Amino acid sequence: MHTTDQNQSGFTLLEVLFALAIFSIGLLAVNAMTTMVINSNSKSRHLTTAVHLAQNKLDELTAGSYASVADATETGLDSQETAGAGIFERRVCVTASTDPEYKTVEIIVSWVDPEPRQAAFQTIIAR
Repeated sequence: MHTTDQNQSGFTLLEVLFALAIFSIGLLAVNAMTTMVINSNSKSRHLTTAVHLAQNKLDELTAGSYASVADATETGLDSQETAGAGIFERRVCVTASTDPEYKTVEIIVSWVDPEPRQAAFQTIIAR
């Protein structure tokens, strides 16, 4: 004769499967969130570098002579402004005004990450 013990404890197979399904959904959400954070960090780093490159060029233009403020393009810049080593392009567009005492300067830094992006800054440099 076979007797069954009514005080058995443990989990049924169905309970374990449900727990694994819920755990898997949670892991997938964490994985998706981690990927999104990594992509956002990369985009933020590139934007910060672009602002840094634009600010450095602006400082260079304002420290130099008024006559040296002219259009220019630099390609392949990295965060240390080494040409040919990076993904950034920096363009300086100078617009002469009707008043010869000042020029309007626009600095555009562009890059691809993986879609094209740019940061543009405009200022006025006086004699």
